[in-house]
Amino acid sequence: MTLRAKPVVKGSGRSGWNSDDRRTFVTNLAFIVAIVVSVLILIGYAGFSWYDDHFGTAATVDGTTITKDQLRTRYAIEDFRIKYTESRIRTLQAAGRLSEASATSQLQFLEQRRQSLASIALERLIDITLQAKLAVEEGVTVSEADIDAQLLVEATTDEQRHIWVIQVTPENDPATGKPGDAQKAAAKAKADKALADLKAGKAWDVVAKSVSDSATAAQDGDLSWLPKDSGYDEAFMTAVFAAPLNTPTAVIEGADGVYRIGQATELAEKSVDETYQSRLDEASIKTADYRAAVRGDLIRRGLDEKLVADLSKPSLQRHVEQIFLTVSTPQPDGIKVRHILVSPKDDPAGAAKLAADDPAWKAAADEARTLYAQLVADPTKFDQLAREHSDESQAKTTGGKLPYYDPTSPIDTAFAKAIFAPGLQPGQLLAPFKSAFGWHIVQVMRPYGDGEEAWMKTLRTQLQAGANFEQMARDQGEGPEAASGGDVGWVAKGELGPDKESKIFATPIGGLSDVTAIANEGVYLWKVVGEEMRTPTAEQIATFKNSAFTNWYAAKKKDAKITRNTGTTSTTQ
Repeated sequence: MTLRAKPVVKGSGRSGWNSDDRRTFVTNLAFIVAIVVSVLILIGYAGFSWYDDHFGTAATVDGTTITKDQLRTRYAIEDFRIKYTESRIRTLQAAGRLSEASATSQLQFLEQRRQSLASIALERLIDITLQAKLAVEEGVTVSEADIDAQLLVEATTDEQRHIWVIQVTPENDPATGKPGDAQKAAAKAKADKALADLKAGKAWDVVAKSVSDSATAAQDGDLSWLPKDSGYDEAFMTAVFAAPLNTPTAVIEGADGVYRIGQATELAEKSVDETYQSRLDEASIKTADYRAAVRGDLIRRGLDEKLVADLSKPSLQRHVEQIFLTVSTPQPDGIKVRHILVSPKDDPAGAAKLAADDPAWKAAADEARTLYAQLVADPTKFDQLAREHSDESQAKTTGGKLPYYDPTSPIDTAFAKAIFAPGLQPGQLLAPFKSAFGWHIVQVMRPYGDGEEAWMKTLRTQLQAGANFEQMARDQGEGPEAASGGDVGWVAKGELGPDKESKIFATPIGGLSDVTAIANEGVYLWKVVGEEMRTPTAEQIATFKNSAFTNWYAAKKKDAKITRNTGTTSTTQ
């Protein structure tokens, strides 16, 4: 019997389905699909990248998105403004209306600003977005005409004058630490005499060098070239720009209480840069984008002006006294004292050169003992006597208070031995002792202990128990108001900032505030003496103009929900 292999019969209609052709087909198909998918992914990523690069989120402000395109545009605007300002500085320097030193200083400032331009641009966009919302709430609007006017201002170089000044600053009253009526009258009389000499034909440079206490006196009072709105005292600049060239003004009392005489010797007319628009075009900045930036600037100005106008109306103000302590670096072994220094011949620097038997040493010792006897009889006189009699250079403004010293401090050996003697207590009065600088009368103020905030709480407890606030302000306070018993006068809302005002206006009349630590300043305690409806003074209005908006807006910005996406980092406020 013959065995034969049974033939394999191929199924009808399935030719190649299980063949190598089928496998090749499937493989190719899979490869094609993979390519298509990869291409789609690349296209999708490119699309996403383009979208993110242009419309991705740079920041959000209370839910409003600031895109990366907006940030890129704002960066270009800020960069243009820096370059345009640099161009103006160099033009003024070339024209001799800006000194090389001043030009260099301003250009260095602009370069520093350029280094932070990305963060500056983002922060300005955040401010514009938030301030636009605040403008609606406050009823502040900006018209197209307002923008046109501001664009003209930006393209205009204002009139400038070469200005000179003679100034006389009133001295401080030793009892109060600030100029009183007598000191103001003396300064005014000195300025009037200087003006009379000028009118009588005395040379300006001679009067400036002999009378003026300005830092520019050695240069005959040369303030260089300035526009009217330079930021220098407003009343003074108004007078100088109203006076004919080479004609002294009247004596002008500035907002700072300083008496000034001015004159202008040269004038540069106002001019408009006709190339301003073409420069914007060259920087590839769209007119609509730049107008939007200007609108934001004007909204900010409008909010500022409205706030100042509102604050300048009559309002409830509070008469306040304060004790202020400067925060220092922790010094566990530190001690703070105040002293009265009586030097031979009233010259601390020359004391060490005098022979020990020089009669001036005995005279200083006798004066020190006399002052010590007065203090033993009445310790409350320490501040007054220090301001009136101490030969230490800062005593008239500090009342003899010194910074913390510890055993490593580089101070006179005899002085160190006295203040680091064991067992000294706050308030203790040390008998007169001699150092290389003269004879000292020292009163211990406090050891460092747990720091200024803890010490202020101790003072508050003593005040609640009946201690006199005014006396404690003189003895403990480290601000200029200490000389007048802590009296800082009347305080209006918008004058000191929300951190301080929230405490002051929450305190009952006649009561003490909470102890309040302000970062980068110190520790405060306030007593509210009274409250009444008052019209703000010129000095208060000047403060509103200088800082009210900054304080108000800082609080608004702090309350807003702001997210910043910069590079790979994200921050939320």
